[in-house]
Amino acid sequence: MTLTARAVALVLLIFAAVATPVAQPRPDAAKIQQLLIGSYKLVSYIQYDQNGVERKTNHTVGQISYDASGRMSAQLMPGDRPPLPAGGTVTDAQRGAAAAGYIAYFGRYEIDAERGVVTHHVEGALGQNMLGQAMPRYFEFSPDGQTLYLTVKNGDRATGRLRWDRYK
Repeated sequence: MTLTARAVALVLLIFAAVATPVAQPRPDAAKIQQLLIGSYKLVSYIQYDQNGVERKTNHTVGQISYDASGRMSAQLMPGDRPPLPAGGTVTDAQRGAAAAGYIAYFGRYEIDAERGVVTHHVEGALGQNMLGQAMPRYFEFSPDGQTLYLTVKNGDRATGRLRWDRYK
């Protein structure tokens, strides 16, 4: 190969590297994001033990939201949370009991359409142990897109499944 041919090949290679567009979200991920965007009400939260036996949790109230800019937030609480005494002094124990079981966090999310996973990247949370966590959730939608199912896994084993209905 002549020096001129090598120079041309090098220029073309450099041009191809520079001209390559920045990776865009795959159309599937964009389509899923459009379907995901919105706010949902918690319908049920089921946990599975080591043997796959399901148990309904007492988390019966909750909301999860996803927006177009890639941000999300989630809040879940037990429906049987004890109320704080009205107008009186609240003890630390009463505050602790009222907060026990309340799950609240926010952050960015990303979609892996191929794996069927939306990952919540926790930036702020009521529980400090959640901070900085990447929490993958395997998603499914009902055929009409009004119900979102999120499954939590430990390896290949499902440990929880949440059903969320879109607010109308």
